[in-house]
Amino acid sequence: MNTPHTPESQKIYIVHGHDASPNDHWFPWLGRKLQEAGHYSRRIVMANAAQPDFDHWQKFLALQMPDLDENTIVIAHGLGCLTTLHYLNQYFEQHGTRIKAGVFVSGFKSSLPTQPELTAFIQRAKMDSGVLQTYMPICISLISSNDPIVPPPVAIQLGNFINAQIYEVKEAGHFTAKDGFSEIPQLWHVLEPILTA
Repeated sequence: MNTPHTPESQKIYIVHGHDASPNDHWFPWLGRKLQEAGHYSRRIVMANAAQPDFDHWQKFLALQMPDLDENTIVIAHGLGCLTTLHYLNQYFEQHGTRIKAGVFVSGFKSSLPTQPELTAFIQRAKMDSGVLQTYMPICISLISSNDPIVPPPVAIQLGNFINAQIYEVKEAGHFTAKDGFSEIPQLWHVLEPILTA
């Protein structure tokens, strides 16, 4: 059940990535934590995640998080980061609306040697660092020291592009359930002060 949105609470959207669903990894845990803290939380459904389509994924975001404002926080993982940043960039340019924060876990903006099938998708994304930094003033990037899919230099590249505070978690793999991450306490640690600010 989603917690009703009140003026004091934040709206938090959680966007999964490639070959995942809203019920995988740490997404359910985070949704519960946010609702227990009194915030509106929604896990976005990105269909056909095993073979993602760029245009379809943009439509899914537009349908499921259409109204963004200064109480909005967006949290994304893997390919969901790139997808979300493209969507936010277009939204900011169109509406001139700021959001409170963006949190990106194992994010990237470059093609991945381990995932050549995603190259065409990745190349579709258009992002302006100035626009993103202006309308998303708080930005957090969580990276793993041994991510087999998104090497640390690639994750750092995105973090620098969006002027994120970068937090490294040692040996976290790709922050998936099979890496032992059905919860990410480090994510809650960096998120909690933003929620209460």
